Amino acid sequence: MPQRLLQTVTCLRQSCLLVLLLACQTLQAADLLIEVEGKAPQAALYLALVPADQPDWQPSLRELHGTQMPLRLQDLPPGRYAVQLFEDSNGNGLLDVSPRGIPQEPVGFSRNPALFGGKPSPQDSQFEHGMTDSVIRVRLHPPRKKQERLAPNTPRKGDR
Repeated sequence: MPQRLLQTVTCLRQSCLLVLLLACQTLQAADLLIEVEGKAPQAALYLALVPADQPDWQPSLRELHGTQMPLRLQDLPPGRYAVQLFEDSNGNGLLDVSPRGIPQEPVGFSRNPALFGGKPSPQDSQFEHGMTDSVIRVRLHPPRKKQERLAPNTPRKGDR
């Protein structure tokens, strides 16, 4: 009988420690709010969150789809992260790209890096999320328009 009582107390103690540990992790987590500049009204946004030390954007830790602003990722533990998002202009749920990989829909990244050199790495887009709610701003870059080709200037009669 005393041995059974000891086992019950030990099991109960372990359960309490587990609950306490899980509660502490939840208490350290905070929300991440993402404010988006350049979004079309009622357009669907797709967001992917990755650890900043990851070499590329796949796989993502969390994905979010929504139209309500600001976007909110709840209970995110403290750490260094990167966010990429795109506006789904045609409603197909995918980021449309050209054959050369150039986005055909508005895209944005945390820290708003320049896109001249191509898609930034998560390390180029990293930000620090702490134990309190964080707010980041992401600017959507519209797709590049094809430039119209102008006919070369032809000399007029009488020009030298």
